[in-house]
Amino acid sequence: MPQSLTQQAVRTLAELDPSPGARVQLESRTPSGRYQTVLIGLHEGSSLIVAAPRSGLALNEGARLTAKLITGNFIVAFSTRLLKIAAQPYGYWHLEYPQQVEVRRLRRHTRVPVNLVLSVDPYEDQMQISGHWPVTAYCTDLSIQGGCIQTPMALGKVNDKVLLTLRLRVADNDQVVLVSARIRSVQPQAGSLSSVVSHGLEFEDLDEDVRLILTAFVYQQFLIETGHIEILSSESN
Repeated sequence: MPQSLTQQAVRTLAELDPSPGARVQLESRTPSGRYQTVLIGLHEGSSLIVAAPRSGLALNEGARLTAKLITGNFIVAFSTRLLKIAAQPYGYWHLEYPQQVEVRRLRRHTRVPVNLVLSVDPYEDQMQISGHWPVTAYCTDLSIQGGCIQTPMALGKVNDKVLLTLRLRVADNDQVVLVSARIRSVQPQAGSLSSVVSHGLEFEDLDEDVRLILTAFVYQQFLIETGHIEILSSESN
């Protein structure tokens, strides 16, 4: 198993119960390549059946593969072997059923690095700061529960509330969301060439539509950071 995938094996693949149609990324070392496909089904202890990838013609039966897929709130990775290549009645592969899998949970507090420019407004005129609103801010990391933003000046004191306007790109679609957040920390950045203040924020009162968009964006960025961008790209096509 590659070093980047070494996590404690906590479940079997059957217990995780991936659904037919789940996107599967396969990676081979000899020859080197990555292949996108979908899960057709599995028989516990025997094999997995996946659709034959369009670009998988260079592989032969017996080839060693690393597989990754997403099921529920988990990213799953495991080593496998190409047992059988079938062409009829359609192209499909039998993969060796894994003895163990490596699982990473997608958690609500998962924090991902981002590079977002957003707009900040005062919440119900509670903050008295000189200058003009809205303030343009730079978001450096984000989770489903909050994030860190940087501005040239302090936006307020701890426990003050602000309104954020963010433009999030999810699966090639731009989504503009308005989020209320409470300031949990205010820290001037020492050593900066210009005045920079970092604010730790906690989101509050998210409506369901905003929560879904934010969750999709954070999970999307998490997949990019952990090397699952190919799965994401396949989902958006």
